[in-house]
Amino acid sequence: MRGFLAPIVFLAAVSAHAAEAVKLELSADDRMVFSKTKFEVVSGQKVTLVFKNTGTKGEKSMKHNVVVLKPGTTIVSFAVKCLAAAETGYVPTDKESKEQMVGHVKLIGGGQTATMTFTAGEPGEYPFFCSSPGHFDKMQGKIIVKAK
Repeated sequence: MRGFLAPIVFLAAVSAHAAEAVKLELSADDRMVFSKTKFEVVSGQKVTLVFKNTGTKGEKSMKHNVVVLKPGTTIVSFAVKCLAAAETGYVPTDKESKEQMVGHVKLIGGGQTATMTFTAGEPGEYPFFCSSPGHFDKMQGKIIVKAK
């Protein structure tokens, strides 16, 4: 009986570990560079992304955000939509765009912090970038979601 239960207990422990919440910390500064360009999480894991603008030019200039896209969505094609969305913080709100995003944090100035929470989806590469005009070419990365 013990030999039968040991694998079950082990699998339950592994599943519980994979489902644990994870906090990703990301920052950007006045040089328009993210502090990290790659994160790894597990499918089904609750993810909290804490983004801090460490810029020194104050909250009114050099604003940054983070937009996380679903696999298969290219940053360049999505960034074009962002330029037309100035009134919503350079994040489009149409139905098609919402379906291409996992989520986003709002534009924030130097010294500010913003947070988003989501559940990691299917395995794949989830691109992220700053949608502030002129930033996406330097400010991008990916969240790699691995299978449980």
